[in-house]
Amino acid sequence: MPFRRPMTVAAAATLVCLTVPVHARPGVAATSTPPVPQGMPDGVPPAALRAEPALPVPSGWTFPDRFPRTSGAGRYAQGAFEWTDFLYDDHGAFGATVRPPITGLAPPRGTYVYPAGAAHNNGADLFRIGVAADGNGSVWRVDWTTLDNPDLPIVAFAVDTDRNTATGASSWGAGSGLTSNGIDHVLVVSSRGAWITDVVTQRTTGIGAAAVTVDHDPARAMGSFVARVPKSALPALTGRWTIRAAAGLASSDGRGFAPVPATNGALAGQPAVYDLGFDPLANEPTTQNFWMENTQAQALATGNASAFAAVVDWDALSRGANTPEPFVAGPSNRWYVSAVELGKGVVPDDSAAQDLRPNFLGRVQPYAVYVPHGYDPATPAPLTWMLHSLGVQHNQYIAINPKFVQQACEARGSICATTLGRGPDGWYYDEAELDFWQVWHSLATTYRLHPDRTVLSGYSMGGWGTYKLGLSYPDLFAKAVVMAGPQVCGVRIEGTIAGYGGPGPCTDEGRSAPLLENATNLPYYIAQGGADELVPASGALEQAQDMMALGLRVRFELFPTQDHLAWAVSDLFASPAANMNQLSRTRSPHAVSLTWYPALARADYGIGTSGAYWVRALRARQSGPGVTARVDATSDAIPVDAGRVGQDPGPCGHDGYPAARG
Repeated sequence: MPFRRPMTVAAAATLVCLTVPVHARPGVAATSTPPVPQGMPDGVPPAALRAEPALPVPSGWTFPDRFPRTSGAGRYAQGAFEWTDFLYDDHGAFGATVRPPITGLAPPRGTYVYPAGAAHNNGADLFRIGVAADGNGSVWRVDWTTLDNPDLPIVAFAVDTDRNTATGASSWGAGSGLTSNGIDHVLVVSSRGAWITDVVTQRTTGIGAAAVTVDHDPARAMGSFVARVPKSALPALTGRWTIRAAAGLASSDGRGFAPVPATNGALAGQPAVYDLGFDPLANEPTTQNFWMENTQAQALATGNASAFAAVVDWDALSRGANTPEPFVAGPSNRWYVSAVELGKGVVPDDSAAQDLRPNFLGRVQPYAVYVPHGYDPATPAPLTWMLHSLGVQHNQYIAINPKFVQQACEARGSICATTLGRGPDGWYYDEAELDFWQVWHSLATTYRLHPDRTVLSGYSMGGWGTYKLGLSYPDLFAKAVVMAGPQVCGVRIEGTIAGYGGPGPCTDEGRSAPLLENATNLPYYIAQGGADELVPASGALEQAQDMMALGLRVRFELFPTQDHLAWAVSDLFASPAANMNQLSRTRSPHAVSLTWYPALARADYGIGTSGAYWVRALRARQSGPGVTARVDATSDAIPVDAGRVGQDPGPCGHDGYPAARG
């Protein structure tokens, strides 16, 4: 690589200090940072490089901690069967709605809500379930997504030891309100102890509080119960058992389930259960199944939990069997451990309006992923981000846009991902941006990704995120696809006529216009509905015209009859999918012009623009609300790429009706 001549630096709203050697090679940072995971592009911020924290192993669990990262999946791990449930799916039965959901456009199917206090709106949410055997008997483990007061939750395991629905009984008892044909025993575990009931004789045997280990750190939201059941308390641990699990809030003595009153969303006679384990259909998404709990809500409405079961092979456990991490092609939910814990449980917005603050606070966070059925780990796959809209969450596209997912992911052979962003209204700032980078890290360490073929896309608020992240980190992406996306963090009519979604960075650093020239080497595709009532077409057209005036590669398509909400659910996005061209990101352009908002940098989170391409380790001399910094640099060692000027060719009007294009 030939050496460069010194850069030419120009200041915009504030001057910058260049601390990068002018002879550095493209993509090589001047500072010492952790290695970039295979499959991630060089230049990602520190948030994407930090190793994932390890979750604590409960003191009563002496087996490997190899729970699947895919929700709704199980595996054997050297003497244990380990299952991972869905996060934030603890909404109980379909009953009576009593409070508006936090994700207003992605409501849960279940209607149960928690009483105020230590439940933190998430107090009976099953995270992971483990069943194991040692020389003394069986071991039963539950990890809670949120555990503040250990006396609050309770879990029951219904056991069918002969897998014969004609034997045993059906009622789980313990105030659960559940039935399942053929069960023989029920194990109830709370912080106060464990009890086993023979459902035929109705004899209950307590095995004492000493049998239950409660791992609970007040500084952390997550916690665990581990119950050790002696051999004498259950039949011989042989053969294959059908096991079911249900969680709720404990009665005052910890021996049974506390009923869910009508004021908390239950109809008369509905079970006292907020969450069921072992959903056999949860990874088969259906329409509007945003929280992967539709089948659960329907089953709990009747009280029959028969379908929610796993088979545990005790002989396999005694052999110390190991099965691989489950691989799921198609849509699924996965989880990762965040670098930050923001509090306990789930919090609603401060008012009916969005407050841009995180709502899902715990250390463990979910995200949605689609893996094409032709995925081959030997061949790097492109990654496509599908950022969610305001009021929705990570399963937006899986739940309401299956055709788009097939077109953008399956047909293109691309892995696709959507983050929760810690809530429905983060606008991809602060914690919502941190979530994005940590999910990317998780994806890169799970799948084999192509570092140069990442497409960034999103609808509505996700479209704003495509502007915000794409323009802040333009060297990381091959293409940016904006669908009905506002040009500001809020609503823009045209010019400076705009309304912002909330105070702070959404207002102060909520305009994309000052950053547009950053897209010199990042092509944009913009799809806009002509009848959009929330993102006016006038603003989108003006944005495209401004980008064209700068000589940027932008394609603008106007779909005259589409409004905002109807387009979101009509699943007519063939043209955006077709415009996710098989491009590669630009790595070493002749010239770099970069404008950024220094106030968005957070060293504690490891986020914020600090350079692009071969210009790295930038520092702004000044920072403050709305202040921008700029650097312009050229390299005589890299030839001018004239082919990067003009329109980005691609198909147009693929949704069954004409599109006007710019």
